[in-house]
Amino acid sequence: MAMTASRTCSLRLRISTTSSPAFATCTQGWRVASRTYATESAVLTSRRGGSPSAKATHKSTSVSSASPRKVSAKVERRAAGHGKGAAAEVKALAGSSKSKSETTATKGRIVQATANTEADKKLTPEEQQLRELEAIEQFKKIMKSADPFGQPIGTSLDVLLPRPAGLSQISKFGTLREWWRQATSNRLNGAKNFMSMLYLAGDDAIPGVTLGRVPWYKSFGWLFRAGKTSSVKDNTWISPLRQIALDTYRQINEHVAKASQQPDYQEELLRRLKKQPGNLTFRWNLEREVTPTQIVSLRVAQYYMGKDDPKFGSRYLTHALVKFDTEQTLEIYGPRGEPLHEVLEGAEKRPNGTIAAKPKRVTEYLVLEKRMWYDAPWVFREQRWNA
Repeated sequence: MAMTASRTCSLRLRISTTSSPAFATCTQGWRVASRTYATESAVLTSRRGGSPSAKATHKSTSVSSASPRKVSAKVERRAAGHGKGAAAEVKALAGSSKSKSETTATKGRIVQATANTEADKKLTPEEQQLRELEAIEQFKKIMKSADPFGQPIGTSLDVLLPRPAGLSQISKFGTLREWWRQATSNRLNGAKNFMSMLYLAGDDAIPGVTLGRVPWYKSFGWLFRAGKTSSVKDNTWISPLRQIALDTYRQINEHVAKASQQPDYQEELLRRLKKQPGNLTFRWNLEREVTPTQIVSLRVAQYYMGKDDPKFGSRYLTHALVKFDTEQTLEIYGPRGEPLHEVLEGAEKRPNGTIAAKPKRVTEYLVLEKRMWYDAPWVFREQRWNA
């Protein structure tokens, strides 16, 4: 009976310990102990004629049920080495699979980002604006307490800088195709100006102009007035906006000269601000308009997409490309008040110690922006150059 129990114990120990290489040493010890224990129990049984007690068997074999018999150091080193090798193989396999999965995921993200960038480049201006509106709708769902329509606008509307492309201007273009492309672009710009002005008129949102409700038959007159977006006359719908643009242009250049305020259109004026030495004093003056301020391109888009109408103004975002052709002066004074600019011939010092500078003609094209649903001033967002 003792031998049967010993064999059962030995079988259980083999099953429970042989599944892991880390327990190789323990397994060898239990195997030796179990065989010795079973053999000695059988010998005692044959001598005494009956089943020996567990105490007698333990005493004869010097085997404790709590701890296995020691094995040689060679066996221990072999078992320990086998365990470390197997563990190393498992770690290496896991690391390789992890690194492969991470590499695959990284490559997937790079490919996806590249595909998105290439897709964005192929989008038309209208599709880019539609994508921005979709982003705004998503922003509304995530940030319910924030104003999604007050966030910075990534790109300007498709304002165009027209160039003279009459029949007399063909010789100024490289090829006939280039001339035709520019002439077509000018016509398209005029059509978009016309439609943008009609949108503002239909919403009674033309700056400085109050139309109110008019009979339907009088609205036909709008067709003639909306086509004068680029006019420089004072009796047109666009005249108040031209004056707003000129006043804003004067104010922002004065602030830049004094370095008293960060400009609203960033890169170009920030570059000018950084170039100004701190120990010099600048004074900017607008002397006169060489040609009247002109709106060369006007774009209007419904940008406010809330369910309810805005509490102020309309839903439109307005961008206007404005041409400024002016004479300006920039007076520069040193730390002691000495003039460092080119002095106007025949100019005399003023009572405050300043003296007039020689005026220079400057032509600039700036994009004027207004979110019509805010009671906020018009701002310049960027500068364009005539190529």
